[in-house]
Amino acid sequence: MRRSGRTGLIVVLPLVLLLASCTEPVVNVEEPEEVDSCEWLVPVGIELVNDYVYTLEEVDLGATRGDPELLPEAIIALNLRGEELDRRVAELGCDAVIINDAIAVATAGIESDDPVIRVFLESVRGGIVAPLLPTQGDWLFRSGTVAGGELAPMPGHAITLNIEQGAASGFAGCNGYYYPVRLANGIWTWAEGAQTITELLCTDDEGEELNDVMNAERTYIRAFELVASYALDGEELVLTGDGVELRYTRSTGD
Repeated sequence: MRRSGRTGLIVVLPLVLLLASCTEPVVNVEEPEEVDSCEWLVPVGIELVNDYVYTLEEVDLGATRGDPELLPEAIIALNLRGEELDRRVAELGCDAVIINDAIAVATAGIESDDPVIRVFLESVRGGIVAPLLPTQGDWLFRSGTVAGGELAPMPGHAITLNIEQGAASGFAGCNGYYYPVRLANGIWTWAEGAQTITELLCTDDEGEELNDVMNAERTYIRAFELVASYALDGEELVLTGDGVELRYTRSTGD
């Protein structure tokens, strides 16, 4: 669930589970055959929360090892249901915050001793969307290879990456960048939409051009545009493409 500032309603967790034994929801709701109003999106959202909570009781989270490629068809189906809910909110022009709050109130009676389920429910009730994949969030570029050559950020000019649903953006050393993308099952797909790269000149405090920094920035952007897949290697995010490997660590915000 999302709060104001974002309009999505997708509820997603990177899980490995089997839904064959899931026959009853935690909270009984009747989902309408045709969702044609904002009010009807509330029971749809409740049912989605039900399914996640129920299946979390059966899942072995350790089996994923943080690797989105291990996600089975069942969880992908749940993710698609969340995307459909998100799409309907946008199409109907609904207030996402109101719908979030209604879903949170309706599922307030669900309780669990499982710490993972508790965290999930707290996210839902707090209006915070759980990550679509463990790759979401803020990352700091550490190292890479491009066509056999080494690539690293220049001192004092960090390269950052933020992955959200539908977009990858960041700071390439001097300039900002924004690209629409889709991530699913380890595949990084460039999506339709406006790509943005600012065109500021890199200079030092005395106004001298920093050619090394600008060259490194251009190399990074060219490499980034070749990315075609992603994976987690321990605590590192690894983006790969034709002759390209880019490695990131979680950003602490410092």
